[in-house]
Amino acid sequence: MIRVVIIEDDLRIAQINRRFVEKIEGFEVVGIATDEQQAHEHLDILAPDLVLLDLYFPDMNGLDLLHYIQKNNPLTDVIIITAAKEFDTVREAIRGGVYDFMIKPVVFERFQEKLKSYQKYHQHMTLLGGANKQVDQEGIDQLLWGVNDSPDKDNYLPKGIDKITSEKIFSFILSGPEVLTAEELGKKAGFSRTTARRYLEYFVAKGELIADISYGTVGRPERIYKRTK
Repeated sequence: MIRVVIIEDDLRIAQINRRFVEKIEGFEVVGIATDEQQAHEHLDILAPDLVLLDLYFPDMNGLDLLHYIQKNNPLTDVIIITAAKEFDTVREAIRGGVYDFMIKPVVFERFQEKLKSYQKYHQHMTLLGGANKQVDQEGIDQLLWGVNDSPDKDNYLPKGIDKITSEKIFSFILSGPEVLTAEELGKKAGFSRTTARRYLEYFVAKGELIADISYGTVGRPERIYKRTK
Protein backbone atom coordinates (compact mmCIF):
# COMPACT_ATOMS: atom_id res chain seq x y z
CA MET A 1 0.00 0.00 0.00
CA ILE A 2 1.15 3.51 -0.79
CA ARG A 3 0.85 5.56 2.41
CA VAL A 4 -0.52 9.07 1.83
CA VAL A 5 -0.59 12.19 3.99
CA ILE A 6 -2.87 15.05 2.93
CA ILE A 7 -1.69 18.54 3.88
CA GLU A 8 -4.53 20.97 3.25
CA ASP A 9 -5.85 23.79 5.47
CA ASP A 10 -9.46 23.44 4.23
CA LEU A 11 -10.72 20.35 6.07
CA ARG A 12 -13.67 19.96 3.69
CA ILE A 13 -11.34 19.72 0.69
CA ALA A 14 -8.99 17.45 2.64
CA GLN A 15 -11.87 15.04 3.30
CA ILE A 16 -12.85 15.09 -0.38
CA ASN A 17 -9.27 14.24 -1.32
CA ARG A 18 -9.23 11.50 1.30
CA ARG A 19 -12.34 9.92 -0.22
CA PHE A 20 -10.78 10.19 -3.67
CA VAL A 21 -7.61 8.45 -2.48
CA GLU A 22 -9.53 5.65 -0.77
CA LYS A 23 -11.45 4.91 -3.96
CA ILE A 24 -8.18 3.99 -5.69
CA GLU A 25 -6.84 0.52 -4.96
CA GLY A 26 -3.35 0.40 -3.51
CA PHE A 27 -3.49 3.70 -1.58
CA GLU A 28 -4.32 4.50 2.04
CA VAL A 29 -4.54 7.85 3.83
CA VAL A 30 -2.55 7.66 7.05
CA GLY A 31 -3.00 11.28 8.13
CA ILE A 32 -4.45 14.71 7.42
CA ALA A 33 -2.64 17.89 8.47
CA THR A 34 -4.23 21.34 8.34
CA ASP A 35 -1.40 23.55 9.63
CA GLU A 36 2.40 23.73 9.83
CA GLN A 37 2.78 22.01 13.19
CA GLN A 38 0.58 19.09 12.20
CA ALA A 39 2.36 18.84 8.85
CA HIS A 40 5.78 18.52 10.48
CA GLU A 41 4.48 15.99 13.01
CA HIS A 42 2.85 13.83 10.35
CA LEU A 43 5.94 13.92 8.16
CA ASP A 44 8.35 13.13 10.99
CA ILE A 45 6.25 10.40 12.61
CA LEU A 46 4.44 8.77 9.68
CA ALA A 47 7.13 9.12 6.97
CA PRO A 48 4.57 8.73 4.15
CA ASP A 49 5.33 7.59 0.63
CA LEU A 50 3.30 10.41 -0.88
CA VAL A 51 2.12 13.85 0.24
CA LEU A 52 -0.81 15.65 -1.38
CA LEU A 53 0.13 19.26 -0.69
CA ASP A 54 -1.73 22.54 -0.98
CA LEU A 55 0.33 25.72 -1.29
CA TYR A 56 -1.86 28.29 0.49
CA PHE A 57 -1.90 28.19 4.31
CA PRO A 58 -2.59 30.90 6.90
CA ASP A 59 0.57 30.03 8.87
CA MET A 60 3.03 28.83 6.23
CA ASN A 61 4.04 28.78 2.58
CA GLY A 62 3.49 25.44 0.89
CA LEU A 63 6.66 25.86 -1.15
CA ASP A 64 8.66 26.21 2.06
CA LEU A 65 7.14 22.95 3.25
CA LEU A 66 8.03 21.34 -0.06
CA HIS A 67 11.68 22.29 0.51
CA TYR A 68 11.41 20.95 4.07
CA ILE A 69 10.16 17.62 2.72
CA GLN A 70 12.97 17.39 0.19
CA LYS A 71 15.55 18.05 2.91
CA ASN A 72 14.11 15.99 5.77
CA ASN A 73 11.99 13.34 4.02
CA PRO A 74 13.89 12.62 0.79
CA LEU A 75 12.01 9.35 0.19
CA THR A 76 8.63 11.09 0.30
CA ASP A 77 7.15 12.17 -3.03
CA VAL A 78 4.86 15.17 -3.43
CA ILE A 79 1.88 15.92 -5.64
CA ILE A 80 0.68 19.50 -5.33
CA ILE A 81 -3.07 20.19 -5.41
CA THR A 82 -3.70 23.91 -5.32
CA ALA A 83 -5.49 26.90 -6.78
CA ALA A 84 -2.14 28.58 -7.44
CA LYS A 85 -1.60 29.27 -11.14
CA GLU A 86 1.27 31.76 -11.07
CA PHE A 87 4.05 30.65 -13.41
CA ASP A 88 6.81 31.41 -10.89
CA THR A 89 5.03 29.26 -8.30
CA VAL A 90 4.60 26.36 -10.70
CA ARG A 91 8.23 26.65 -11.84
CA GLU A 92 9.55 26.67 -8.27
CA ALA A 93 7.42 23.65 -7.40
CA ILE A 94 8.75 21.73 -10.39
CA ARG A 95 12.32 22.71 -9.51
CA GLY A 96 11.57 21.65 -5.94
CA GLY A 97 11.03 18.09 -7.14
CA VAL A 98 7.25 17.60 -7.16
CA TYR A 99 6.05 14.48 -8.95
CA ASP A 100 2.96 16.21 -10.33
CA PHE A 101 0.84 19.34 -10.07
CA MET A 102 -2.99 19.59 -10.12
CA ILE A 103 -5.03 22.78 -10.28
CA LYS A 104 -8.20 23.00 -8.18
CA PRO A 105 -10.97 22.12 -8.58
CA VAL A 106 -9.93 18.55 -9.35
CA VAL A 107 -12.40 16.01 -10.71
CA PHE A 108 -11.99 12.39 -9.69
CA GLU A 109 -11.06 11.17 -13.18
CA ARG A 110 -8.04 13.50 -13.33
CA PHE A 111 -7.16 12.72 -9.69
CA GLN A 112 -7.26 8.98 -10.38
CA GLU A 113 -5.16 9.36 -13.53
CA LYS A 114 -2.45 11.21 -11.62
CA LEU A 115 -2.35 8.74 -8.74
CA LYS A 116 -2.34 5.72 -11.04
CA SER A 117 0.61 7.25 -12.87
CA TYR A 118 2.39 7.79 -9.56
CA GLN A 119 1.57 4.23 -8.50
CA LYS A 120 3.39 2.82 -11.53
CA TYR A 121 6.33 5.13 -10.88
CA HIS A 122 6.47 4.12 -7.19
CA GLN A 123 6.30 0.41 -7.99
CA HIS A 124 9.04 0.72 -10.59
CA MET A 125 11.23 2.78 -8.28
CA THR A 126 10.77 0.21 -5.51
CA LEU A 127 11.64 -2.62 -7.88
CA LEU A 128 14.79 -0.91 -9.11
CA GLY A 129 15.87 0.07 -5.62
CA GLY A 130 15.41 -3.46 -4.35
CA ALA A 131 17.52 -5.10 -7.03
CA ASN A 132 21.27 -4.46 -7.10
CA LYS A 133 21.12 -0.68 -6.55
CA GLN A 134 22.11 -0.11 -10.18
CA VAL A 135 19.90 0.84 -13.10
CA ASP A 136 20.35 0.67 -16.86
CA GLN A 137 19.32 3.28 -19.44
CA GLU A 138 15.97 1.61 -20.07
CA GLY A 139 15.12 1.77 -16.39
CA ILE A 140 16.04 5.45 -16.24
CA ASP A 141 13.99 6.18 -19.37
CA GLN A 142 10.94 4.49 -17.87
CA LEU A 143 11.27 6.49 -14.66
CA LEU A 144 11.53 9.76 -16.59
CA TRP A 145 8.91 9.02 -19.23
CA GLY A 146 6.48 7.06 -17.09
CA VAL A 147 5.94 3.34 -16.90
CA ASN A 148 3.40 2.17 -19.47
CA ASP A 149 1.99 -1.28 -20.09
CA SER A 150 3.92 -1.24 -23.37
CA PRO A 151 6.54 1.39 -22.69
CA ASP A 152 7.91 3.25 -25.66
CA LYS A 153 8.52 6.85 -26.62
CA ASP A 154 5.25 7.08 -28.56
CA ASN A 155 3.31 6.77 -25.29
CA TYR A 156 5.23 9.57 -23.61
CA LEU A 157 3.52 12.95 -23.37
CA PRO A 158 5.83 15.85 -22.49
CA LYS A 159 4.78 18.34 -19.84
CA GLY A 160 2.32 20.83 -21.29
CA ILE A 161 0.88 18.30 -23.75
CA ASP A 162 -2.54 16.87 -22.93
CA LYS A 163 -3.72 13.68 -24.64
CA ILE A 164 -7.29 14.84 -25.34
CA THR A 165 -6.16 18.26 -26.55
CA SER A 166 -3.49 16.74 -28.79
CA GLU A 167 -6.06 14.42 -30.37
CA LYS A 168 -8.43 17.34 -30.98
CA ILE A 169 -5.72 19.50 -32.55
CA PHE A 170 -4.45 16.64 -34.71
CA SER A 171 -7.97 16.06 -36.05
CA PHE A 172 -8.04 19.73 -37.11
CA ILE A 173 -4.66 19.28 -38.78
CA LEU A 174 -5.82 16.23 -40.73
CA SER A 175 -9.03 17.90 -41.88
CA GLY A 176 -7.38 21.23 -42.74
CA PRO A 177 -5.01 22.44 -45.45
CA GLU A 178 -1.79 20.57 -46.10
CA VAL A 179 0.26 23.58 -44.99
CA LEU A 180 -0.66 25.83 -42.06
CA THR A 181 0.74 28.16 -39.41
CA ALA A 182 0.26 28.24 -35.65
CA GLU A 183 -1.93 31.32 -35.98
CA GLU A 184 -4.18 29.65 -38.55
CA LEU A 185 -4.52 26.50 -36.46
CA GLY A 186 -5.20 28.51 -33.31
CA LYS A 187 -8.05 30.41 -34.96
CA LYS A 188 -9.57 27.25 -36.42
CA ALA A 189 -9.29 25.12 -33.27
CA GLY A 190 -10.04 27.85 -30.73
CA PHE A 191 -6.63 27.92 -29.05
CA SER A 192 -4.08 30.65 -28.55
CA ARG A 193 -1.23 30.91 -31.06
CA THR A 194 1.22 29.87 -28.33
CA THR A 195 -0.76 26.72 -27.49
CA ALA A 196 -1.19 25.84 -31.15
CA ARG A 197 2.54 26.21 -31.78
CA ARG A 198 3.44 24.06 -28.76
CA TYR A 199 1.31 21.21 -30.10
CA LEU A 200 2.55 21.69 -33.66
CA GLU A 201 6.13 21.39 -32.43
CA TYR A 202 5.14 18.26 -30.51
CA PHE A 203 3.82 16.70 -33.72
CA VAL A 204 7.02 17.73 -35.51
CA ALA A 205 9.02 15.89 -32.82
CA LYS A 206 6.82 12.82 -33.35
CA GLY A 207 7.39 12.92 -37.10
CA GLU A 208 3.74 13.65 -37.93
CA LEU A 209 4.56 17.12 -39.30
CA ILE A 210 7.48 18.85 -41.01
CA ALA A 211 8.40 22.41 -40.05
CA ASP A 212 9.70 24.92 -42.56
CA ILE A 213 10.18 28.67 -42.95
CA SER A 214 8.11 30.80 -45.31
CA TYR A 215 9.09 34.40 -46.04
CA GLY A 216 5.65 35.43 -47.29
CA THR A 217 4.92 38.35 -49.56
CA VAL A 218 6.56 41.02 -47.37
CA GLY A 219 9.67 39.05 -46.51
CA ARG A 220 8.83 38.44 -42.83
CA PRO A 221 9.82 34.85 -41.95
CA GLU A 222 7.04 32.65 -40.63
CA ARG A 223 7.18 29.07 -39.41
CA ILE A 224 4.86 26.76 -41.35
CA TYR A 225 3.92 23.14 -40.82
CA LYS A 226 3.25 20.43 -43.40
CA ARG A 227 1.72 17.00 -42.99
CA THR A 228 4.08 14.12 -43.66
CA LYS A 229 1.34 11.87 -44.99
